[in-house]
Amino acid sequence: MKKLKSRAEIVILIFLGGLILPACTGEGEEKVQPNFVFVLVDDLSWSDLSYNGSKVYETPNVDKLATQGMVFSDFYSGGPVCSPTRSSILTGKSTARTGITTYLITPERDAEYVTHALPLEEFTIAEALKEQNYATGYFGKWHLGYSQEHWAANQGFDTAIGGLDSKHAWAIAYPDVDPPDDVKYDRHIRFFSPHHMTHMEDGPEGEYLTERLTNETIRFIRDNKDKPFLAYLSYHTVHTPLQAKEEVVKKYTEKIHNMGMDTLTEKNPAEKAHQNNPNYAAMVQHMDENVGRLMGAVEEMGLNENTVFIFTSDNGGKGSVTSNLPLKGMKHNLDEGGIRVATIIRWTGKVEAGSVCKLPLISDDFYPTMLDLANAPLKPEQHMDGISLKDVLLGASSEVSRDAIYWHYPHSRMEGAIRKGDFKLIYYYETEEARLYNLRDDIGELNDLAASHPELKEEMLAMLKSWLKEVGAKFPSDLVLK
Repeated sequence: MKKLKSRAEIVILIFLGGLILPACTGEGEEKVQPNFVFVLVDDLSWSDLSYNGSKVYETPNVDKLATQGMVFSDFYSGGPVCSPTRSSILTGKSTARTGITTYLITPERDAEYVTHALPLEEFTIAEALKEQNYATGYFGKWHLGYSQEHWAANQGFDTAIGGLDSKHAWAIAYPDVDPPDDVKYDRHIRFFSPHHMTHMEDGPEGEYLTERLTNETIRFIRDNKDKPFLAYLSYHTVHTPLQAKEEVVKKYTEKIHNMGMDTLTEKNPAEKAHQNNPNYAAMVQHMDENVGRLMGAVEEMGLNENTVFIFTSDNGGKGSVTSNLPLKGMKHNLDEGGIRVATIIRWTGKVEAGSVCKLPLISDDFYPTMLDLANAPLKPEQHMDGISLKDVLLGASSEVSRDAIYWHYPHSRMEGAIRKGDFKLIYYYETEEARLYNLRDDIGELNDLAASHPELKEEMLAMLKSWLKEVGAKFPSDLVLK
């Protein structure tokens, strides 16, 4: 990791609207309380961004953010699908510990071993920051419980706008109100208004959802810019269905044609090596444009130097619409393509611009990191699995105190995983097969080292099994971990 320069001075920001002073912690002491803008993109592949090598998708604003902050090259989502990672961010706990190990659509799904809503007794990062007098706002996809009781407004967010538009979500959130006639599918999303979000009024016909959620976030920041705030923007994009503006789809149709990639078809295996879907490319551009709008708004309001801007994804890319190469795998599995996510943290004047951190880290770490950056007391009894990255971000350390990071995904291929240093082991519960990779030399997980490194394989497998027991990981009743 590139060594950063540390700064000890306390910055006092003077804006046209007046003077903003840090909060006092005691006689003669001052506590810096930066704002937090947290951007979570849905299903964005690590490989979808220009700075990570995409030749088709255009992401100039996210690329700019990468040059302004610290890029985390080996950062991971808590799970290979959305809900687990969302819970890990808000709680600082592993998905195995909370029991939220898959996406939450219906209470019947894997009911015997899956927690189906973020428990209200969890003390979220929003609640922790509210204790420090932060204004808290949530905008967009929640996916952590559909009832009114389990909505973001009851998990520490003063402002909560968004939700979901599925028939199932409506039935739970509004049991006495019939859903709109065209809300027919449990997993249906509308990027063009009417959106039919459970906790957001529709905009004018044709309004684009990614822009609407960005507008709501900017409005919240403007209304709360004179006090510390957490603005949590959770985009539905770039999740399917692929719905983008016609003129932008046309742009990428022509670009892909000029690159000679449009002759590939879904039936052609060679397509897996390419990013040649113009509708998806357009959605990536819409995401980037709106991240740029948000960055611009923060700068225009004079908040850059007192705002920590965090950008990440909830899991890897969906294999049917994009390519995760050079990473192996995709959403729904624990290969690198399913869990390695693009992550950037910017704090102008504090985090060295253009720096790169290569430490293996995970979304559990956001909670204690934000608390620590806010100079608030940590809550180890809550964020039990996350660790603070403050010293890494501010250049006080190039290491973290943790032996390994872990995953538990008792769905689909039924697997668990551990990363320790450069090595990653994936264990398939049903077949009891373990595969071992050196990610520093083999980011594509092409060379299984389990046979050539048996002692390391057994050591890491023992660590994984011990961790699964420690956190109380749940399994289907017909599967016994050996």
